[in-house]
Amino acid sequence: MNPDALAALAELARQRQEELDAAIAAWRQETGAGVHLWCRPGCGNCCTLAVNTTLPEALAIACSLPHPVREKLAATATRIITHVRQCADGRDFLAGYRQAVGPCPFLEKTDNCAIYVTRPLACRALLATRPPDWCGVNLAGLPAYERDAFLGSLDHTVVAYPTHYAAAPQALATAIERGLLFSMLQLNGFAVSGNLPLLVWLCAEEAFPAVLTDGIATLRAFLASHDANRPFLVQFDAP
Repeated sequence: MNPDALAALAELARQRQEELDAAIAAWRQETGAGVHLWCRPGCGNCCTLAVNTTLPEALAIACSLPHPVREKLAATATRIITHVRQCADGRDFLAGYRQAVGPCPFLEKTDNCAIYVTRPLACRALLATRPPDWCGVNLAGLPAYERDAFLGSLDHTVVAYPTHYAAAPQALATAIERGLLFSMLQLNGFAVSGNLPLLVWLCAEEAFPAVLTDGIATLRAFLASHDANRPFLVQFDAP
């Protein structure tokens, strides 16, 4: 794939992210006006969750990574692959992700996001309706009475139950993400999404543009060579 095609995919990602930002801003002024959101600079607990993104967004991030972040990214990718080898399925992968992989490699020491401007649609849409400490809590590890009290406090008309994250922004992001993947499908003949750090790490490799040019079979072989050919790591959409 030539540089112009890569730039086109990255530009599509930027446009869709701007579209989501505008849609969320409109929601906050209209139906979401009464929803208190706790997200602030320096609250990075949500950055320990496993995040999926689209390949165009991963390309946009990979284009502007400073060297220290690249080193952190490579270390995180290694932990992801190590974790994957021990997981029987996607449920195992997600259940052990926080402990095995650790925080997002783009999380700074100040708990701010190093790629905030280019952060994925999934991150833009994750808006907490409870204080930041709850974003770092594993509900399955709480005593039953505490977990039940927390779940009982959630407004099902506002949140993506059983989480405390606002549902409307996530629905908006899902729709826009589908549109972005469809655009990639039209341009490339296939679309790709997957684990955020892993995809960015792969996109940052020198050989990756040529891999995309060769098509889906070459990309699958490239993933297999990196032990990343698992459906809960990378997903394909093709005719």
